[in-house]
Amino acid sequence: MRIKTTILLAAIITLFCGCMKEPDRSAYPQEEFVMVFYGAGFNNLASDIKNNLDILKDGAIPYKNSKHKLLTFTHFSTSDTNFTDLTESHLVRITKDFGKVETDTLYTIDRTRFATDPDVIQEVLEKVHQLYPNARYGLVVSSHGTGWLPAGKYSSSSVIQFSGKKRNAGLPLYRYNEAEGEPRVKTFGAEVEVLNGQKVSRELSIQSMAAAIPIHLDYLLFDACLMGGIEVAYEFKDVADKVAFSPTEVLTFGFDYTDISSLIKDTPDIEAFCKRYYDYYDNRTGDQRSATISVVKTDGLDALAAVCKRLFSTYRGAIAGLTSSSGVQRYYRSDHHWFFDLRDIVAKAMASGEDLAELDNALNGCVTYKAATPYFLGLEIARYSGLSMYLPSVGDAEADDFYKTLAWNKATNLAE
Repeated sequence: MRIKTTILLAAIITLFCGCMKEPDRSAYPQEEFVMVFYGAGFNNLASDIKNNLDILKDGAIPYKNSKHKLLTFTHFSTSDTNFTDLTESHLVRITKDFGKVETDTLYTIDRTRFATDPDVIQEVLEKVHQLYPNARYGLVVSSHGTGWLPAGKYSSSSVIQFSGKKRNAGLPLYRYNEAEGEPRVKTFGAEVEVLNGQKVSRELSIQSMAAAIPIHLDYLLFDACLMGGIEVAYEFKDVADKVAFSPTEVLTFGFDYTDISSLIKDTPDIEAFCKRYYDYYDNRTGDQRSATISVVKTDGLDALAAVCKRLFSTYRGAIAGLTSSSGVQRYYRSDHHWFFDLRDIVAKAMASGEDLAELDNALNGCVTYKAATPYFLGLEIARYSGLSMYLPSVGDAEADDFYKTLAWNKATNLAE
């Protein structure tokens, strides 16, 4: 009886195994590649970034024994408005086996520390390197963003409601003041700390972030507002081979994370990922049809800097004469006047056709993909080089002083 049962059981097991769909082993990756999704969501983006994470898990993610790894490091507030209850943050590996998503916590950061702390960025990425020392790496960062600006500067020209009173929103006040009825935007880095009952925005400069990244990246993608500037690209040129970002703000839904698998390959196609992002928004209607995106190949940035240094010197007087009413393509709304189109600045300075052709050639040598909807939340995008840039003539002394510390300005002497 036992023998018959054993034979029957063996037959059932054989039949069952024959029905299971085995992954195509010939399609397995040949190289080890690690992608890290870094979500700094201890702010009013908590629910949006959590939603991105859920969508990411529903996509085509690496199987358990794959050489390709999908890691997430996320720090969330308990809600979009509760910033008093501190929470831990975790480095997690996400895998899928026969349709079942599995998560393994690899590292934990204490609840008193914030994802926007450069020491935390360095510690997390050093842990990634320790776990996968021979891999190639990609990094996707999702949070608020204010381009090249120093911490707190974005709010310094605004008046917001704070503690029931109107007051100037300079350092270090919490700076989110979205207009009623407008789509929400991700406006990199700011998390919220409550000190003595006051909300304080914890931000970091692009120099601090670049210095904190201890590994070389195949790509760095910013799912955050206003990061698509030449200043940002140039600051990270020795950190990543490619940088992708938006010169304008970004709607809070952000990237299309159903397509995350396209970033975790032996040869990730960043341009195709960004095109699908653009197409997603371009096919929407009304204010939801709002997106700009660019991909920059950083090994072409030094050549662009050399061209711009000459042009900024040649047309310095004309550039200094440009004002906010000169018609230069802008990427900002309200009075946040630090983001204009790089090429259009030079064009409005009446550069010669020959000089513009040289600039175009240099831009084509580093901008590998660019796309923009006709409008972003009502702001017309009539001219689009793929890169924003500061225009010192419409800035201020505080912005100018900080701008002089940036690698881009040191290379080009835009702000003297």
